[in-house]
Amino acid sequence: MIAEQADVLLMGGDYQEGCEYVPELFAALSQVKTPMGTYGVMGNNDYERCHDDIVREMQRYGMRILEHRVDTLKRDGQQILIAGVRNPFDLKQNGKSPTLDLSPEDFVILLVHTPDYVEDVSVANTDLALAGHTHGGQVRIFGYAPIIPSHYGSRFLTGLKYNTANIPMIVTNGLGTSNRNIRIGAPTEVVVITLHQQKE
Repeated sequence: MIAEQADVLLMGGDYQEGCEYVPELFAALSQVKTPMGTYGVMGNNDYERCHDDIVREMQRYGMRILEHRVDTLKRDGQQILIAGVRNPFDLKQNGKSPTLDLSPEDFVILLVHTPDYVEDVSVANTDLALAGHTHGGQVRIFGYAPIIPSHYGSRFLTGLKYNTANIPMIVTNGLGTSNRNIRIGAPTEVVVITLHQQKE
């Protein structure tokens, strides 16, 4: 990240497989310095345990938590809005995307843990969604993943995908694992995104 000279670090949740590692993890993440800061949402594991520990550590290092909140990145008179989703698995409480209150004129990045949310509810006014949760299948043999934590099977497994409304979404394999510390055919990754302004 430092070598890539990224402007901002966006994190998609599931920060732990054990609460004892939370301080160590965020101490390490705090070494990634970006001029526009670090933003994150929570994953399903983070709502099940360690939530308050994670919030405390993120706040300690000045990382911004976007739980149904929107923040603004500004540079040279231009701006990008970063919207984050709180617990996207609880659609009864959080089924209204924070992007619905934004303007279609704004450039909006939606940060959400699971890609299913981008299909399950309207995320209108989103220009790009970023998600994880699938771990790229974590174990893929000849491209086939026997376990994919998504209602949609392999549709949103990894990489650049589009929802029914044709909104682009990048689904990352992420860095960690779930249940078993093993990866086959689904390597860990940090995705670097470069945005280009469209010429009129």
